Amino acid sequence: MPEKREHQTFHVGLKAFIADGEKLLILQDTEGLWELPGGRTEKSEIHKDLREILAREAKEELGEALQYEIGPIFHAWIRKPDPIKDTKSQYRDNDFCIFLVGFQCAYQKGEIQLSPEHQAFKWITKEEVDSIEFENTYKEAVQYYFQGYPY
Repeated sequence: MPEKREHQTFHVGLKAFIADGEKLLILQDTEGLWELPGGRTEKSEIHKDLREILAREAKEELGEALQYEIGPIFHAWIRKPDPIKDTKSQYRDNDFCIFLVGFQCAYQKGEIQLSPEHQAFKWITKEEVDSIEFENTYKEAVQYYFQGYPY
């Protein structure tokens, strides 16, 4: 008799690797940890283009004045929140996982206006990555980005 297996279910998140030359944009959440701009897809967006969803998320987090070009999918990874560090109730479910898709993006112009979800932003270089405290899995994603720079 074949072994019965269960498929993992995921939330899907889209992240923007927004570059300005050799620098990459990161955001600091309200808990003081750093991550990339973007967020999870909404149920109503199931038939929308991924770039349209990413643009909505980034606009919510970065404001309307920031202009950037969304390029190709660059990276994909799984984030299973750390139950010790991630105290938000949505992360307490042991089965909660996020499948993240990162897009290569190029800054064009405009100022960043942060939403209440974040308390700070900064543009970082490859040399700064190891000294920054990221949300779990984001350090590895940012390191992966800088391994391939420049494109």
